Amino acid sequence: MLDTALQAATEAGKLLRKNFGSALNVNLSTHHDIKLELDEQAQALITKVILADFPDHCILGEEAVTGNERADVRWVVDPLDGTVNYFYNIPHYAVSIAAQQRVGNDWQTVAGVVYSPEVDEMFAAARGEPATMNGQVIRVSNRTQLNEAIVGIGFFKNEETIRRSLKDFQHLVSRVRKMRLIGAAALDAVYVAAGRFDAYIEYGIKLWDICAGELILECAGGQTQKVPADEPHTFAVKMWNGKIPLDYQDGA
Repeated sequence: MLDTALQAATEAGKLLRKNFGSALNVNLSTHHDIKLELDEQAQALITKVILADFPDHCILGEEAVTGNERADVRWVVDPLDGTVNYFYNIPHYAVSIAAQQRVGNDWQTVAGVVYSPEVDEMFAAARGEPATMNGQVIRVSNRTQLNEAIVGIGFFKNEETIRRSLKDFQHLVSRVRKMRLIGAAALDAVYVAAGRFDAYIEYGIKLWDICAGELILECAGGQTQKVPADEPHTFAVKMWNGKIPLDYQDGA
């Protein structure tokens, strides 16, 4: 399944890079978000690649759910993570694709890729194997002190999640080396996996934003704390290298 994910991410990445900086059709615009016609086109391309190899599987995507919803394997897809960046010609966005197997009443991620087309970086992992970036093994950082740490943070799309993130930001900004808000959760996660960041925090994040990155981080030696929210497929998430102290009272 990892090979299929790599192929699908590569094809979607080509489409996104080809259209980056061009005139874009907006399907939906809200205060904090934008949905593009290109999001749907990229998801359709990913779906075509996956179902060609696994026609009986289900695909849970940000844009739609397709395939066999009773399947024991589902693919969790964000065809364009960082849509607002993309729309504003900020070259920091990604394709995120994960495969999950049903285990009892839950799901276990078994393969995941996050592709950053503008810099041609492909992060990948299969459960039980080392995480890689462009085929080279990656590991989380060895940093243990907050005053050495780079921490990514996200401010999701409603007042409650923004309030909680601001509380974390206020707690951490004077304690860490730097905070970063880069607008693409999938890349936040794999940057922790690659040792570029030491932690990433966000509230109200969706499964398709972090599913692949969570596995890649685990295979790179990191840890994730993921607490379900009231909405389906929605979580409060902390991802870190497993070494810096993130046991403070969070923004609840």
